[in-house]
Amino acid sequence: MIVLPGNNQMIAHESVSDKMLIQAGISNPDFIPTIMRLFKEEVSPFISLLDMKGAKTNGLNHTTNDGNYRAVGSNHVQFKTDSPVITKFRLAADKTGKSFYSDYSSTPGKNQTEIVIIVDSNWAGYKEVIELADNKTQLWVIDDPKDIGGGLFRLRTKLYTGDRTAYVDATLLTPGMEAAAVMNLHEQDFSERGTEKYTGGGWADAYLSLQRFKNSWSGTAMAKLKGGKISGKFVMHNGEKSFISQMEMNMMKMAAGYLEYQMMWGQSTVAQDTNRVILHDDNGREVLSGNGIMNANGGPIEIPQNNGWTKQFLDDFLVNIDQYITTDNMGRRELVLLMAPRAYLSFQTLMGSLAVTANANIIGTGAKKGIIDTYEFYELNGIRLIPKRHKNFSNLNRPGMKLKDGTYTNEWETIAAPIGETENGMKNFELIQLRPSVKGKVAGLDQGGNISSSVDGSSEHILFQNGIICRGRVFHLFRPYTANELMTY
Repeated sequence: MIVLPGNNQMIAHESVSDKMLIQAGISNPDFIPTIMRLFKEEVSPFISLLDMKGAKTNGLNHTTNDGNYRAVGSNHVQFKTDSPVITKFRLAADKTGKSFYSDYSSTPGKNQTEIVIIVDSNWAGYKEVIELADNKTQLWVIDDPKDIGGGLFRLRTKLYTGDRTAYVDATLLTPGMEAAAVMNLHEQDFSERGTEKYTGGGWADAYLSLQRFKNSWSGTAMAKLKGGKISGKFVMHNGEKSFISQMEMNMMKMAAGYLEYQMMWGQSTVAQDTNRVILHDDNGREVLSGNGIMNANGGPIEIPQNNGWTKQFLDDFLVNIDQYITTDNMGRRELVLLMAPRAYLSFQTLMGSLAVTANANIIGTGAKKGIIDTYEFYELNGIRLIPKRHKNFSNLNRPGMKLKDGTYTNEWETIAAPIGETENGMKNFELIQLRPSVKGKVAGLDQGGNISSSVDGSSEHILFQNGIICRGRVFHLFRPYTANELMTY
């Protein structure tokens, strides 16, 4: 979708009533993300990219109930998720502050004694072997995990070894250490049952958020519009030309920025333990909201970045995230990088220094030659990196803390999102909408006839209900800082 070139045009109301762009979104809720593509370079690059790649639900309504989606309310949709065959989990501290129990606290597991570990997942269980974070030490699980509440589980284990004097390095059993189930091991005779796993996935919840916008005009302003005409722009999409008024353009630009923020940083107001909305207004009415990608699916994987984009950091980054970058329906492995302006500049500078731009970046002839060194994507090691400079990260638009070197804490932020598909062919990220947008006018005295207000002025209101489904993991790149680095006033 593009705005056709040319200055604002004055169009008579009646001549464009059947070509109004916003009207398409009111009759078709799936079209709202497409309208946001008008502002992809300014405030909505993530929504626009997902829409262009078809990463949005299609035709969902309040009666939907199929193998992948089911509407359970006017603002609540459940969606099917995949479960990976091998899932990592972490050691965790229980209510006593311990992450493991052993007769030998400094040499756990010695003499084939039992080690009880506390973990944050029930994936590993009956007679499976767990690999610890050193990729050498292995534990054998004696029986099924026991739920101890708070999302934690107790596992009875023994060291998987043929050396009775061997023991586990206790550091590997501290909170936060990773582990994974890698195989199972049963008795040679009279084994009782096999390892049982269900990897078909489950159902997760997506809650839709509602946002509302308006524009207003006075009676005098309306009188200045000659002949009842309106000012606006023509828009082209898939060969079809439609029209959007200048007032609606301004309103939709704000809406696009707000929706982009919601899709990225929004937080659910629904308590996970009770499925009840906990945010209420003064009248006790529920204020429901869904998670953006930064607060969904366990939150982002945090990656500190001390010195901007360097060749070493890029190499390490690609190696660490490789397992999360899945293919799309075209076989491409793509990662979108939503970047603060300073991070974006650092990344593009690095790419140029790696000579990935070749020689096709010189355009023009003679004194009118120029160099273009900004590229839509870079493909390295089979991964296509799509950098997007995101104005929502800008210091002008987003609060941050100033450092003593004059920069801000969030200037280096990057959100990296793999936009491929799951093992079962479902999108890692999907924009979701159920109900059409609602648009209405509050007619004032300036309109004459039947009016809703005695004010000499009118207003137009529009309401959106949108959410996002997050099946993939997101990465958050940031510059770490200490308190003594902050500017004091």
